[in-house]
Amino acid sequence: MKLLLHTCCAPCSVYCIDTLKEEGIEPVVYWFNPNIHPYSEYKKRRDCLKDYTSTIDIKAIFEENYGLRDFCKEVVSDLDNRCQNYCYPVRLEQTAKYAKENGYDSFSTTLLVSPYQNHQMLIKVGEEMAKKYAIQFLYRDFRIGFRKGQEKAKQLGLYRQKYCGCIFSEQTANYDQKSFANKVQIQNRITERKIRLSRSVPNLELKPYKNGNSSEIHFIYNLKKESYKEYIEKTYGEWNEENQQKLFSRFMKENSKNIELIYLKDELVRIL
Repeated sequence: MKLLLHTCCAPCSVYCIDTLKEEGIEPVVYWFNPNIHPYSEYKKRRDCLKDYTSTIDIKAIFEENYGLRDFCKEVVSDLDNRCQNYCYPVRLEQTAKYAKENGYDSFSTTLLVSPYQNHQMLIKVGEEMAKKYAIQFLYRDFRIGFRKGQEKAKQLGLYRQKYCGCIFSEQTANYDQKSFANKVQIQNRITERKIRLSRSVPNLELKPYKNGNSSEIHFIYNLKKESYKEYIEKTYGEWNEENQQKLFSRFMKENSKNIELIYLKDELVRIL
């Protein structure tokens, strides 16, 4: 089988090429990615793929089209659906067209290895282009080898990008995540003040973290392990504001073991 393999980057190609070769298929790598920006990123991915394919003796074809202007014009009206409306179709159509015009039996894409892509949409677009150009779309669910391929790419020292490709995915991966982290830090400080109840606690060590539930925040205080209320009643005879303050001050001076206060949507649910 003569297969043209659209390739978005070297790391994603690793597992795809390896498994295809195990099937007896020697793919020809095809670089056509006008949705990768800025140019410094485009060049890094392209040059890394050139180096990698040369080291493993795989034929590679590089269709140069940076495509920033066309990309912006095509996606600006519907940014949230840019992948399915532009990024998938423009690349798979060009791959299918080139494959048909140059005597290939089939085409495929390394995008099928990524668990972060819309897998079903890739299949749909691939099949549409196969029908349009009367050529086979070779489907493989390469996702099972994503981690394996990435690990091998890491061992080989291949450049591994931090975002999908377009400038908007770069924003999501970098700017938006940092903004979210900043918002979490601000919310943590607000919740911390609520927890302190306007008390001044000397040498308080606060360690906020998220446990996977976006509405739940844990705060670890360096206090003794015994139940907070029970220990106050046992030590001071009564659960009240003054005795709470005494216990906080005493335990912080002792710098003892942890007591965990769990807050759910800013409400105290339990103290361990």
